[in-house]
Amino acid sequence: MGFLTVAWIALVSARGSYVEQMSAATQRRIALENSRALAQEFMLERVLPSSSGAAFNYPDSSDPAASAWGGINVLAWGSAPLLSSTKSAGANYFNPGNGDDYFLPVTVTLHDGNTDPDRDFQIDPYPTRTFQIKSRSPLLAGTLLSIQYPTLSSSATVSIASLDVAGAAFLRKTPLSANFTADSYSTPLDVGAISLTNSDGVGLVMNNLAVPRQIANPRSGGADFYAYGQFDAIHNSNPAANSAYTKASGGITVDGSTDSDNTDGVTCDASGNVTITLASLPRTNVYIPGNISTLTIVGQPTRADVTADNQLATLIVVDEVPASTRPLSTVTFSQYNNRRLDLAIKKTTSSTVTLQFSTTSAEWRLLLELENTPVTFASTGTVTLQGGIRSDRTIAHSTGSVRLTAEPDPEYLEQLATRTAWVESYAP
Repeated sequence: MGFLTVAWIALVSARGSYVEQMSAATQRRIALENSRALAQEFMLERVLPSSSGAAFNYPDSSDPAASAWGGINVLAWGSAPLLSSTKSAGANYFNPGNGDDYFLPVTVTLHDGNTDPDRDFQIDPYPTRTFQIKSRSPLLAGTLLSIQYPTLSSSATVSIASLDVAGAAFLRKTPLSANFTADSYSTPLDVGAISLTNSDGVGLVMNNLAVPRQIANPRSGGADFYAYGQFDAIHNSNPAANSAYTKASGGITVDGSTDSDNTDGVTCDASGNVTITLASLPRTNVYIPGNISTLTIVGQPTRADVTADNQLATLIVVDEVPASTRPLSTVTFSQYNNRRLDLAIKKTTSSTVTLQFSTTSAEWRLLLELENTPVTFASTGTVTLQGGIRSDRTIAHSTGSVRLTAEPDPEYLEQLATRTAWVESYAP
């Protein structure tokens, strides 16, 4: 009996020791996951909207007890993630960049809650991970139609008509009507599936692959700045890194109230009618701070103009912030266009802009980025846009239809187009 008692006591003791060790291991796992979640949130809220940042430690030396539940040490970073020109070395076709993206690495040490100074028994006392802030324009990554949540009015409705998307579509807000076709489509969980077909009339099943949280409008100083996928990237001054109006600075600025005729391919009369001739536009960017009624963009007389293909990519921004006394009403695309072009428009009045094409079955290399700007297409035949549309308001048609195809050579547009950002982390 004595032998059995001793064996039973030894077994209970061993079991107690095992439970104690498992409890400590579980505590460390919880602390490590806390640290990883904290680092992820720090990347989204502090690093992503910034232009640089100093080293950050949590908890600091004044609160050592908090480290039992995890903590992070973040090394300093020296540039704006959304202006990165460094491409990822590997191709990850399961992230929003579709195998290509730009990134800023930030090194983070994760704490597992073990405050024991003697940690020699652990192979890796404090695990270090590299967090990569990645970004790319969705229109250049295969998502040719990107519908964002309305920026200025969450109750604004969205409808989409007469589009044939020869690529993927992303819908952040459920449209009242969705009269378009696509090769594939995806939505967040809170939007859910809608009824769509491809160009052959075959019904589509929503793409439900897991993707990281994507941000269209990083904004400093707010905990919910990314919550609804709003598109605040044409004129966002806090921060300005991803804003189209910042990227257009340093080019030609057009005053719609001034009668001007210059040699840079831009003319304007005092009534707010602006004409931009792409063949005569030597510089890359044109910034129009509102106060215009019509914008005419003149392309080339033939579809595949070699000279236009060799010209610099161009960003044209119409920025009606603050509200313009003379709001834009019509954009006319004349002839064809084989020059890489990004047209970004932001309005504050939500008045509809007519996009009209003067050539039958016109073909234009064009990215359209439309914030708080409902548009109505007017064309003869089917217009082909090589690029895509990113918008948070209604896309309608009065005549004709539009086919969206991918930009064949996106590299020179990558630094001009506004981006979507996300975070990935890797063990070194």
